[in-house]
Amino acid sequence: MNKINAAVIGAGIYGKHHINAYHFNPWVNLVGFCEINPEIRAKVESEFQVPGYASLAELFAAVDVDLVSVATPDPFHFDATIESINAGKHVLIEKPMATTSAECREIIRCAAERGVKIGVDYHKRWDGMAQSIHHELLKPETGQVLRGYMSMDDIIDVPKNWLSWANVSSPVHFLGTHCFDLIRYYMNGANAVSVYAIGQKKKLVAEGIDSWDTIQSFVTFDNGAQWTVEVGWCLPHSFPKANDGRSFVITENNYYRADAQLRGYEMFTPQRSATPNYNFINYVNNRASGYGIQPIHDFVEHILFDIPYLATAEDGLQATLICEAVHNSLSTGSVVHL
Repeated sequence: MNKINAAVIGAGIYGKHHINAYHFNPWVNLVGFCEINPEIRAKVESEFQVPGYASLAELFAAVDVDLVSVATPDPFHFDATIESINAGKHVLIEKPMATTSAECREIIRCAAERGVKIGVDYHKRWDGMAQSIHHELLKPETGQVLRGYMSMDDIIDVPKNWLSWANVSSPVHFLGTHCFDLIRYYMNGANAVSVYAIGQKKKLVAEGIDSWDTIQSFVTFDNGAQWTVEVGWCLPHSFPKANDGRSFVITENNYYRADAQLRGYEMFTPQRSATPNYNFINYVNNRASGYGIQPIHDFVEHILFDIPYLATAEDGLQATLICEAVHNSLSTGSVVHL
């Protein structure tokens, strides 16, 4: 059986899921990972018995790599991706593809030049609930989408305690990119034509983090659909899940409601209540599965067997274009036309 040699750049919160996925994938040899934090690097080396390297140059010099997962913090995807492409590697990029459209276009250009494949891990496309809405909206009897609403909010622990780099990001790049991509997936690749956004920037600034608390954006797409998207990361710590999210879609004939937070499972302890998302990532015998893991396995099959991948580089570009327009609208107070 032919196997592909895979490596992961970044072994933090999400990078460890990539490492686990490749470690257990029968089509993959996990040959190494790159992590600048020496403590994290030593811990992951011990857990997976795989060599870790402090830089990409060291990684590529030491082992033969076919596929790279980029799981660095959001603002640092571009440099790692370009270095990997220039070394002739296929690349799966954690969302967002990059934080500017210029960087996305450069990634697409370089990948075409080197003949390598690019995927973006917009894992919410793999959620069965999202796939059901997508297929419903494709049915002729559903009619055109008239209006939609989507929200994603994180608890304040995310920018305060989980991410050391929240001050160089925003809830638009961290959460909104998921929303805009998922909306495009719902509507079979419709593109945004105009964006207007407003937001609040108070609570996190008072905590010493220069980032937006909440942002509302109003997006019109080329199929005529109008969407309201609300994102933020200042829910109280007591909220029973790390994030909250929901969607409403009104079409010419139908109405769809999806709640990504309440999935019928609740737990209560003396300290708190919780509503775990049992569909996202589960570990059984130390092996990860769920819709948060499946995109990684699917990208391996995309490379080996040329099976179409659900979230392409073009999808990454289009989501970033909307994120960019949201920030431009926040800065100017005006509608931004794409």
